[in-house]
Amino acid sequence: MKSTLSTSRLDLATNSLDWVMGQTIKRSLSLKNAVEVDADAKDYIPEKPIETLYIHIPFCHTLCRFCSFHKIKFVEGIAREYFKALRKEIREVIAKGYTFNRVYIGGGTTTILEDELIKTIEMIKSITTVREVSCESDPIYFKEGNPHLLKGLVDRMSIGVQSFDDKILKASGRFEKFGSGLQQAEYVSRAIEVIPTVNLDMMYGFKVQTPESIAWDLEQTIRLSPDQITTYPLTIGIGKNRKKAGSLAGEPNELWPQFLAVKQALGDKYIMEFPWTFSRNFGQPVENKYVLDGEDCFGVGSGAFGRFGEQFNISSFDIPTYIERINAGHSGTCYTKPLEQKALIQHHLMMMMGHGVLDNQQFKAHTGKTLWQAFPLEMSYLHAAGAIKKQGSNYRTTTEGQFIALKMFSGFLAGMDYLREQARELPLSQQQDRELTESVLTCTN
Repeated sequence: MKSTLSTSRLDLATNSLDWVMGQTIKRSLSLKNAVEVDADAKDYIPEKPIETLYIHIPFCHTLCRFCSFHKIKFVEGIAREYFKALRKEIREVIAKGYTFNRVYIGGGTTTILEDELIKTIEMIKSITTVREVSCESDPIYFKEGNPHLLKGLVDRMSIGVQSFDDKILKASGRFEKFGSGLQQAEYVSRAIEVIPTVNLDMMYGFKVQTPESIAWDLEQTIRLSPDQITTYPLTIGIGKNRKKAGSLAGEPNELWPQFLAVKQALGDKYIMEFPWTFSRNFGQPVENKYVLDGEDCFGVGSGAFGRFGEQFNISSFDIPTYIERINAGHSGTCYTKPLEQKALIQHHLMMMMGHGVLDNQQFKAHTGKTLWQAFPLEMSYLHAAGAIKKQGSNYRTTTEGQFIALKMFSGFLAGMDYLREQARELPLSQQQDRELTESVLTCTN
C-alpha cells in the first residue's frame, strides 16, 4: 500500500499531533472546574431520547496491565450489593422521564455474575423500549458461562481478545487468565453461534509486534468470521497509567506501517467504517453497528461517565460510596463539568475524519461556520500533512488522514484515561458525607 508522504514527514505530523492532543486534553478535560451535584437540584430531562444508557460493571477476576478502566478484583458479596444498587439507580432514572435508544454495558467484566446481568437486562427491557443491548465480555465466559441464557437479551457482544498471538498474550498477562490464542479462538466460535452480532476487540502497538505478526493475527481473526473487528492501538495515556501501559508499547513511529498492515489484512472481507472499526462485507448486513465513544449518553454505576448537551456527568469512583448514595435515595452522579463548545466541535471533526468525508454543508448547518472558519489551524495542518483532499465543496480523507484520525481517536481514549484518573480523586463535600452516614445509620437501626 503506497503512501503519498514520506515516512519522516508523516512522523513529524503525527508527533506534532500527539503533543497538541496532550495539551488540549489537559486543558479541556481538566476537572478543576467540576461542580458537585446538589442533591436537591431538579434534573434536566431532554425531550428527545438520549442515544445510549451506559452501564458500568467495575469487577474483574484479575486486572490487565494496560487497562485503566475503573475496576476492582471481584468479591461476590460486594458485587451482588452493587448490582442491586445499580438496578435501583436505573429504575429511578427511567422513572424521572429519561428515555434511551440503546443500552451499552461495559466494564470491567460485565458477565462476571451472569444471573445479576440477566436480571438487570430483563428489568431494563420490561420498563423501556430500547432497540438494542450491547455488552462486553472476556473470551473465557464462553467456556465457563452459559451464554445461551443471553439469547434474546444481548444483541451485540464485544469480546476483548486483543490478540491470538501467544507472545502478546503472555506479555500482557492474558495467557494465564484466558488461555492460548488457539483456545480463545474456540471460545469465540461458541459466542458467534449464540449472539446475533459479535465484535472482536483487537490491539496493536505492542513492542514485540511487526506488520507481519499483525497480519497473521488478523488472519486468525478473519477465519472466525466475526461480524465486526475493532482494532485499537495500545493507549499509553498521559497520566499515571502511562508508565504501566508504556512498558508494553512499541515505538510510536511503528504504528504507521502497522496501520497499513491492518488495512491490507482486512481490506478484502471487511469494510472500514472508521479507521478503528471494520464490518464484514459478506453474508447478511450487520445490524448492530459499532457504539461510538463520545455519543450522547447517560452513565449509571460506579465509575460511569455521561455526556448529553454541553454537560459532562461523573459518578462516584468509590464502590461502597456509590452503593450508599443509591440506597440513601441520591443520584449516582456526583459531579458535573461544563463542556467547551470548541471541544465538542473538535470531537465532531474527529468523527468526520474517521468517516472519511468532511462535509462542509453539513458542518455549517450544525455549527453555523464553515470548516475553515471553525478550524483554521487544524485545516491548515491537515492540508499540509496530506491528510485531506478537496472534493467539490467537501474534503475526503486520504490514507494518511485515516491514520491521523486514528491518532486523534487514540488521543480521545487517552483523554478518557485522564478523566478517570482525576475522577478517582474527587472528594465528596462534608455535607454529603454526613447525609450518607446518617442514612446508613437509619437503615441499620
